[in-house]
Amino acid sequence: PALTRSDQLRAIRCTPETPIDLAHSKQTGQLLIKGPECTRSLVTIDFIIAPDQTYFIQLQTGEPLELQEGLCSLRFLDLLDEHIFYPNVVTCEAYAELYEINQIEDIPDRLKALMNWLDTFSSTKNVAGQGEELLLTMFSEKQGACAQKAQLFQLLCHYWGVPALQVRNASHSFVEISPDGGLTWRQYQLGGGGQCTSDVTEPDWGDYRRTEDSVLKPPVDRKRRHSDQLTSTSSSANAIVLTRRIQQDLEELVQQFSNNQTASTAVMQRLKNNYCALNRKPKEPSLKILPFSWGILLSPQAFHHYGDDIKDWERIIEKSARDMADHNENLEQTFVSIHHVKLCDAIRENEIDIHYLNWLCDLYHSAPQFLKYTLLTIIQRYSGICDSSELKNRVKLMLMSYPLSPEKMDIEASIELDYEEQASRYFRQLSKSMSKSASLLDRLSQQCIHQQFYHQPVGNSIIIPEKLMSGEAAFLNVSKSTSYKPIIFDFTSLQREEVENRVTKEITSRRMSKSLAACNDKALIYHLKTVFCYWLAAHQMNNTTPPIWLTRHYQEYSETVDPLKDNIRTYDDSANSVAKLKLPPERIKEYFNQPSAVVLQKDDLLLLLDEFLSVA
Repeated sequence: PALTRSDQLRAIRCTPETPIDLAHSKQTGQLLIKGPECTRSLVTIDFIIAPDQTYFIQLQTGEPLELQEGLCSLRFLDLLDEHIFYPNVVTCEAYAELYEINQIEDIPDRLKALMNWLDTFSSTKNVAGQGEELLLTMFSEKQGACAQKAQLFQLLCHYWGVPALQVRNASHSFVEISPDGGLTWRQYQLGGGGQCTSDVTEPDWGDYRRTEDSVLKPPVDRKRRHSDQLTSTSSSANAIVLTRRIQQDLEELVQQFSNNQTASTAVMQRLKNNYCALNRKPKEPSLKILPFSWGILLSPQAFHHYGDDIKDWERIIEKSARDMADHNENLEQTFVSIHHVKLCDAIRENEIDIHYLNWLCDLYHSAPQFLKYTLLTIIQRYSGICDSSELKNRVKLMLMSYPLSPEKMDIEASIELDYEEQASRYFRQLSKSMSKSASLLDRLSQQCIHQQFYHQPVGNSIIIPEKLMSGEAAFLNVSKSTSYKPIIFDFTSLQREEVENRVTKEITSRRMSKSLAACNDKALIYHLKTVFCYWLAAHQMNNTTPPIWLTRHYQEYSETVDPLKDNIRTYDDSANSVAKLKLPPERIKEYFNQPSAVVLQKDDLLLLLDEFLSVA
C-alpha cells in the first residue's frame, strides 16, 4: 500500500546504510523517498507503518467525494463515449451493463457496482489485440485477471473524475482512490492475483534506530473541499460557469444565423470544448436543463458546419437531451413551446438537403420522446423538397410508428357546478338549432358492418361437413351488427391565429344571432369557438362511441359529447406552420383502436369552421 499523510511511519532502515530524504507529494499526498544521485548499488529499504484504518474501508453511500478534471485523456473519453456510454447502437450486453452503471448518480454506489461487475470477469481466454482494440475487447468479453481489472477500474475512475492509482507487485494488482484530492486514499481490491515466490530478508527490528523524524502525523486541521456528495464547491461553480458560457455561445450562434452569416469556427470550437467539459462533470438536477437557444444545434446551418466533428456533436446533443429527459417531467410541452418554435423559426430552407434530413432521421431513433416530436416535425415538413423516394418511405414509417401516449383529460361540465351545467345546456341547445354540415353527415352516415364468428355448437349453428372431414371446427355461427362511424377531431395543428382571424372577419362583416349580438368581440370569439365544438359534436351518429378530441401536440385527448372546458380547445399559439406535426389518420385510428373512424384534421376543421360561421 502507498504511504499517505494519514499513515504513521514508525521506523525505516536502509541496507547498506544510505542517507535518504523523506517528503510528501503535493499532488497525491504520498510519501516519497529520495536517495543520493550518485548511488548506483542496490539499496534495500525496510519500514514499519501504522496505516490509517479508513484506508481499508470503501466509500459509503452519500460520502463526500471531490472530483477532478483532466484525469482521463480526450482519446479515451471519446472512445468510451462512442462505444459504451453514448453509442448510436448498443453492440453487446457488457456495454449495456456498463451503461447502466454509469447512470448511477451516487459515485460510491457506482464504484461498488463497478466492483461487482468486474467480479464477473474470468481469465479463461487469451484476449487478442492491442491498444484501443484490446481495451474494448476486455470490456466486451469481460476477460482479465487482477492486473487488467485494476487497469479498467482506474480508467473508468478517471473517466468519472475520481483520482485513482494502481498498486501492484509481482503477483497482484489493486487500486487506490482518493475522495479528497490526494489527502487520503482508500483501497479497492478487485480480486484475482497469482502466486509468486521470492527471497525476502526479514529485517532485525531490534537494531532499528527510531528517530523523531520517522513519525509522520496527519495534519490536525485538514479540510475537505466539498459542497455536496459528488463535487467540490469549485467543481459545482465551474459547471455553472460552463453553462453560462454555453448559453452565450449559443446566443452568438443564433445571432450569426439570423444575420445570414455562417457559423464562426471559433464559436463552434469553444462551444464544443465547453460542452465536453460540462458533460464530464457531475451536475445537480437544476443544471441539467437545456439552454434557451439549444435547439439551434439541430438546425441545417449548424449541421453543415459540423464536418468531420459530426460524431462529437451527435454525442453532445444526445447527452444533453438524455440528461434533460432523466431529470424533468412533463418535458415535451415545455420543449415544444420554447426550443421547438425557436428552432423552426431559425431554419433556412435553402440550407436543407437530403444529408441533413437523413441525419435528423438517424438522431430521431435514439432521441428521447420529447425530442422526437421536433425532429419528426422538421423531417415531415421538408422531406417533400428532396426528390428521394427512399427518404419519403423512411419518413412514412416514422410517422406510422410515432410513439403516441396522450393523457386523458376531463372537459365535461361538472355536475357540482350549476353554472357549468347551465352553460352546457345552453351550448347544446344552441348547436342543435343550427343546420349541420351535409358533407360531414354523409361521411359519418356510412354504416359499418361488424361480423363475429363462433365455432361452437349453439342453437342455430350450421354444420359444415367439409370442415368436419378436414378436422376443422364443424359448427359456424355468424353474428352481425351495424353501427355508424365514430369521429376523431385532431385539433393539434389548428392555429389560434388562423381560427380567430376567420371568426373576427365574420364578426366585423355582420352581427350574428341575437343571443350573441350583445357580447363584446373577445367574449364573442370565445363563445363562438365553444359553440363550434358543440356543433361538431352534434354530428356524432354513433351512440356507443363518443367523439374523441385530440390536442396539445398529441399529448392530451378527451372522449365526450360535452366539450365545455377550454383546455381541449386550446389551439396552437405558434404562427409558424413549420412547427406542427400532422400524423397520418391511420396512425391515430390505430392508437385509439377505431379502424372505421373518420379523422378530421386541420384542413377539414377549417372548412367546417367556415360552414359553421355561415349558419351561426
